[in-house]
Amino acid sequence: MNLQWLYYFTTIAELEHYTKAADKLRVSQSNLSHAMKDMEHELGAELFERQGRNIKLTKYGQIFLPYAKKTLNTLETGINTLQDYINPNSGTISMSGFYSVEAFASDMIVQYHSETNRLGVQFNYSSQGWDELSKEILDGSIDLIICTKIDAPQIGSTYIGTHPLVAAVPESHPFARKSCVSLKDFAGEKFINFNRNGELNGIISRAFAQRGVKVNSVIETHNDMIIFGLVAAGYGVSIVPYPLSGAPEGTKVIPIAENFNERKLYLQWNTNRYIPPAAEYFKKYIIRCGDVFNQYLEKRGLRPARTSQGIMNGGFSYDEKAGS
Repeated sequence: MNLQWLYYFTTIAELEHYTKAADKLRVSQSNLSHAMKDMEHELGAELFERQGRNIKLTKYGQIFLPYAKKTLNTLETGINTLQDYINPNSGTISMSGFYSVEAFASDMIVQYHSETNRLGVQFNYSSQGWDELSKEILDGSIDLIICTKIDAPQIGSTYIGTHPLVAAVPESHPFARKSCVSLKDFAGEKFINFNRNGELNGIISRAFAQRGVKVNSVIETHNDMIIFGLVAAGYGVSIVPYPLSGAPEGTKVIPIAENFNERKLYLQWNTNRYIPPAAEYFKKYIIRCGDVFNQYLEKRGLRPARTSQGIMNGGFSYDEKAGS
C-alpha cells in the first residue's frame, strides 16, 4: 500500500470532488484518478461512485476511511513527536548519573534553563549504579551520563569535577566526636561498602590494603542512600562521596586525613551513537562551562583544603551544614 494513496483517498473523501482534491494536493487530476484506480485494484473494491459532478464514498470506502485516517494520524503524531525530540529548543535529553550527584544534576539543569533560555528542553533524568550507567551508554539507550570515566574507545567525555570521599558514621559512634579520621581508624570496624562491580569498591579496598587495614565487611550495595540508612541503623560505618544535600538523619560525615584516589566525575556520551540536537547543545554548554561540579562544590561551601600540617592535603574542608 502506497502511503501517498492514503493522503489522496482521505482528501478526495473530504472534498468529494476530484478537481478540488487535485488542486489541494497539487497533482494533476489524471494522476489522482490513476492512483485511486491502482488503490482500488490492490484492495479489490471500489471506493468511490459518481453522483453528478461530485463523487461519494461507496460502502467499502466508508468502511476503509476511518482506518486510513487513523493510520495518517498515527504517522503524523510520530513525526511530531520525533520533531519535538530532536528540536534543540524543545527536545528531550535522556541522562543518568550516580545517586550521589542527584542534587548537582538538578542544579545543573536549572542553571542550563536559566542561562540559555531553552525552557522547552525536557530532561529525562534517572539515578543508577555503575553497572547500569556503563551498560546504557555503551548500548546507546541514553544520551549522556554523569559518572567516573568509562574506559572504552567509543565513549567521549569531559571532566566536570572531583567528588570528595568522607567517612559516614552513626551519630552515636566514637568517630562522630572526631574532626577527622584516618583510614587506619577503620581497622576491625563493621564496614558497609559499595558493590564490587562499581569503581568505589576498588578504590576503597585498595586504600585499605595499601595500609594493611582489615575491616569487617558486612554489606555491599550500589546505592548511597541505602548505605546511609544502614549506617543510621547502626549496621556499621562506611566511606562515601560527600552527601550534597547534607548528612541524612542519624548519621555524621567526617573528613578523611589521607589523600587517596577520589571520585573524578565526567559527563560522557557515545561517539558512535546519534545524539539529538538538544543533548548536543547541552553537552557543548557543559564543555564551555568547564569543571561545573567543582563550581557547584564551591558554591555549596566545599573547597580544597590546604593546612599547615597537611592533614587535609588533597582533601576537602567543608561546612557540615552545607547542603542542608
